[in-house]
Amino acid sequence: MTKDIQDKGAKRLLRKLFLLALPFILWPLVEVFVLPMNYFTFRIWETISVNSMRVMSGPFYPNVHMQMEEEGELAPRTPYAQKRQVEWYTDAYGYRNRDTKNDVLLIGDSNITGAKLSQEETLAEVLERKLGLDVYSFAPATMNRFLATDRFQETPPQLVIVSSIERRIPDLPAVGQNGINSKVRNFTGNLINSSRALTWLAVTADRISKLGLYHRTLADINRAFGNREYINYNNEFFIEGEYANREFSENDLNHIADVLTGYRDALDERGIRFIFLPIPNKENIYYQLLPNQKKATFLPRLLQKLDKRGVEYVDLQPAFRKLYQQQKVQLYPTDDAHWNEVAVQVAAKLLTNHATVAQLQATPNQAKEKNMLVEYKEE
Repeated sequence: MTKDIQDKGAKRLLRKLFLLALPFILWPLVEVFVLPMNYFTFRIWETISVNSMRVMSGPFYPNVHMQMEEEGELAPRTPYAQKRQVEWYTDAYGYRNRDTKNDVLLIGDSNITGAKLSQEETLAEVLERKLGLDVYSFAPATMNRFLATDRFQETPPQLVIVSSIERRIPDLPAVGQNGINSKVRNFTGNLINSSRALTWLAVTADRISKLGLYHRTLADINRAFGNREYINYNNEFFIEGEYANREFSENDLNHIADVLTGYRDALDERGIRFIFLPIPNKENIYYQLLPNQKKATFLPRLLQKLDKRGVEYVDLQPAFRKLYQQQKVQLYPTDDAHWNEVAVQVAAKLLTNHATVAQLQATPNQAKEKNMLVEYKEE
C-alpha cells in the first residue's frame, strides 16, 4: 500500500513538472512555426544568422530573400536608434549574394557582408557594377575557410580581396591556423547542401536554438537597468572608444604583416592575385570626437611594412579622413560601427583604380573564353 501511494505521488509530481515545463518546450516551436522569423530581432543579421548549427556551409540560412526595417547594432530599441529599410539575398551556400559567380572574391567581416546596408549597397554589388565582373561576397569568413572550400578549387577566382575592420586585423589567423575546422565545415556543409531535407532540418534546429523571446527579454532587462554595450561621445556611438586608437608594438606589426604575406603567398601558389583592404575604425576617422582626440597610427605603420614585403593593398584612411574632416561627409551610421553606403562607394572607387584591378578588367577571363569556345563548337 505504501509503495502504491509513493508511486502515485511520484507520477503526480512528474505530471506537475511536465506541465510546468510544457510552455518552455512549446514556445520555441511557436517561434519557429507560427511567428514571423524576425519577430524578436532588430536586424536581418540576427534573424538568419546560423546560431548553433555551425556545420552548415555558410554563416546565414541559404536561399533567403528578406526585407526589414533595421536599427544599428550599438543602440537598438533605444531613443538613439536610426531606422533604415534594407533588403537581403543569400545564395545556396548561405552567403550574402544573388548568385555564386566569382571572378573576384571578397573575404572579410560584417562590413563586407554589409551590416545595415541594403543588398545593392554592399561592396560586392557596387564593385560588380563598376568592374563589369562577377564579384562574390565570402563573408564573414577567413582565408583558411576559403582555402578549404572545394568549390573555389574547382572554379577559382582571378583575384581575392581580403578585408578587415581595423580593430580585427591583429586577430587575423595565419594560413593553416584552425585549418582542420574549415575542412570539416566544408565536408558537413556539402553534405547538408546536397539534400533539401537536411537543409530544412538544420535551419529548423538552428532557429529553435535561438530562443528569440528569451534573448529579447534579457536585452530589455539589461537596458532597463542601465547596462549598455556602446560608448557615446558627442552623440556618436563607438565600440571601443579611445582604446581603438592605441599604439601597437613593432613585434605586433611584424606578426600581422607576416600573416598577410602568408595570404599573398598561398594565393600566388594557386595563380590568384591578392589585395588587402583594411577598413578604418570609426574611432580612427572620428578621432576628434574622442575625449583624448588621439590619432590612430596603426594602419600607416602596418602598410609601410606591407610595402617592404611587396604585399598589395588599398589604403582607405587618407580618403576617409579628408571626406569627413574637410567636407563633413558621414561615413558611418550614428548608431553603428560599420561603414555606410557612402564609404562603400569610396572603397569601390579606390579598388577600381588599383593597378591590379584595372589589369583584371583589361584581361579577358580565360575560363569564360574556354566555356564560350566549347559552347560554340557544340553548336
